[in-house]
Amino acid sequence: METQNPDYKYYRLLAGTWKSYDGACTATLTATVGITVSYGGAVLEGQYGVISTGNMMTISQGMTGFAGMLSFANASGDMTYKHNPNEDIQLKLGDRSLKDGGQTVFNIDFAWHDTSDRLHFELSNVNTGSIVHLTLDREAVAAEPLKEGEYRCECGQVFTSRFCPNCGSERKEKGSFTCECGYTGPVSNFCPECGKPRPGIQTRSAVTQPAVPEMPDDNKTSEPEAGWTCPECGAMLQTGDKCTGCGADIRKEPLFAISEYTTANPPSYDGITIWKFSDTRLIMQRGENYRFIPATVIEPAMEIIRKYEIDKWEEYKGHLSGMMGGNRSVSYWDGGKMAGASMDQMPGVSGAYFDLKDLFTTAQDG
Repeated sequence: METQNPDYKYYRLLAGTWKSYDGACTATLTATVGITVSYGGAVLEGQYGVISTGNMMTISQGMTGFAGMLSFANASGDMTYKHNPNEDIQLKLGDRSLKDGGQTVFNIDFAWHDTSDRLHFELSNVNTGSIVHLTLDREAVAAEPLKEGEYRCECGQVFTSRFCPNCGSERKEKGSFTCECGYTGPVSNFCPECGKPRPGIQTRSAVTQPAVPEMPDDNKTSEPEAGWTCPECGAMLQTGDKCTGCGADIRKEPLFAISEYTTANPPSYDGITIWKFSDTRLIMQRGENYRFIPATVIEPAMEIIRKYEIDKWEEYKGHLSGMMGGNRSVSYWDGGKMAGASMDQMPGVSGAYFDLKDLFTTAQDG
């Protein structure tokens, strides 16, 4: 029998409140396709649709070295493609304008959900032309306690049978463990009675910094080579926004972001984000791969920003019209926010993109 609303499971997944790490952006999505987004005093209230991109095939681009994402036609006949290798759901917005006092301040150019359960928005300022990349985490909501015999599925549905009536997943009973102190209860990373870590959980004293291997090929998926250290339990190589050991927040400070997509056949996307790790080391993220690079690239990168006048992006607003065939964007931390532009706003963006890409990908951690 045909499912009446096959996308409902995605609406259930996305329903909730999402916030950026600094609280500047908040998004609320409902299972009845309502969406509210607020940022910089501007608000969008409307409706959204979804496109599942999790099964899209990754194809090598040969000479370009980029990982292309296969286009396909959705139910409306529109062609779509992945903006990021981690993407699994795209959001289709009926209204993309964030308004303040009736005036449009920002447009949402792209919106998607990734496999790490984070929302992403790429906003453009209609007055300045600057591009803002935002990552939002799901705001935790205290779940109502389960009654005897009830089970809460990963999709959020509570039921008592063997299979979830919403998504069809089979219930998986969680195990228990017994601590040295005698406590027996549900599996957790640390004993709620004495605080000792569960066997197999790494602690600050047990973890040593691993050697950093070379950056893998673009088309090769592997375990992260670098990551943050949890400020609470000391677990290393954390690449999400929450520690996998204790659940503490992992603060990430972006410094640079460059991206490119081309409307070839198939379209392709490539992007690099540079994060601060310490005073001497940075983390370069490219798709699902992470690696350490030295902090000495910061000044050369800023020289490239100044060379191509990316730091003067406000002076170029409105000078260019949109360009066909794809786009490139460059952003940097200006001391208070991520600022920058795309190549349909400034002629120097393309040159800055390639120079920064070469600088970051050839940097070796000392």
